[in-house]
Order: sequence, then C-alpha cells, then structure tokens
Amino acid sequence: MMWPSRESWAAVWFQRANRPGLAYCLLATAALGYSVVSYLLSVAHALPQPEPFLRIPDPDYFFWGTFFYAPAIAGSWLLASGFVYVVSWALGCRPQFDRLLTATALATGLGTLGTLLPDLLVTSPLRAWGTISESAWEGSIAAQSGVFFIFTWFTLIVYLGLFLVTYPLAAREAARLSWWRSIVAGWLGFLVFQGAEYVFIR
Repeated sequence: MMWPSRESWAAVWFQRANRPGLAYCLLATAALGYSVVSYLLSVAHALPQPEPFLRIPDPDYFFWGTFFYAPAIAGSWLLASGFVYVVSWALGCRPQFDRLLTATALATGLGTLGTLLPDLLVTSPLRAWGTISESAWEGSIAAQSGVFFIFTWFTLIVYLGLFLVTYPLAAREAARLSWWRSIVAGWLGFLVFQGAEYVFIR
C-alpha cells in the first residue's frame, strides 16, 4: 500500500527505507556500537554521570556495560514496539507486528546515530587514548559549562530530534495512523524506549 503523493519527503523516504535488512542492521549497529563505547570508556576509567540505578561500583560500571548495553538497547526497543502496538490499537488501528518491529528498529537505529557517531568515532576513543583528559571531561559535565558540556548537549539535542521525528514516522508507516495519532503513538513509544534504556545506560 503506497502512501499518498502529498506525504513529506521524510515520510516517503522512511517508507522506502523500512526494510528488514537496513532496519535491523542499524539496530544492531546501535546496540553493538554502544557496547564498544562502554568498553572504551572503561579503558578511560570514566565514571558514569549521573550515578546509575544499577548497583555496580562506579569504577566498574562501563566495563560491565560492555556486556549489558546491547541487550538493554534491544530490550528497550522491544518494549517500545509493544507499547506503540497497544497505543495504535487503542487509536483505532491494529498494525502487523512484524512490520511495526521493522519500523521501530529503523527508527531506533536512526535516532541512536545522533549520539553514537560522535561517541564512537570521536569522544570515547579520545578519552580512552588520553587525548581528552578524563578529569577535564568530568569537570566540564559536572560544572555544566565548557566545550565538552556544550558538545554533549548538542549531540543529545540531535538524538532527541531524530527520535521525535522517526518514531512517529514508524507508527505511521506500520499502523497507517493519521499524523496526529502517529505523533501520539510515536512519542509515547519513545518515552517508553528512553525510560527503559535510562535505567541501564548512562
């Protein structure tokens, strides 16, 4: 079923990109990429900020994150997908769950790129190699000022913006909801994803 020609270019692109090969590759990249980031931060002797909910000693948190980051991201995606399904059903449409899983996998993979690329390619390696002083990094974040703090918040804003666009697109693609219903389902799904992920990932 093709969407009307008046759909935005982003919606049309998302529909064409919503293929299992691409979607699950991006999701796997997000999950495994952040496992690598966690390992690099453990090499840098980084401390989680803010303090994590998990009862893991702060100096060991990122080492163990190497093993649980990927399952945490995958689990959060599954939970969010189920929630989008329930909300879509409540709003008058029962999407095919496999199509919804693919759409939310694509949305999650794309959204996570907002922070994964700078974390994986720039900040984590430089912190692990000592090019960026860990004390200077942690001081900038704690003081909420300086170049590291600004850079971190810039990537988080990009991350948030991508998710606020891609999750409604996923709901619309999978459930054929109207735009406002897609936004409601997508944003609620993102809140579930982010809430579940936040319990584990810092």
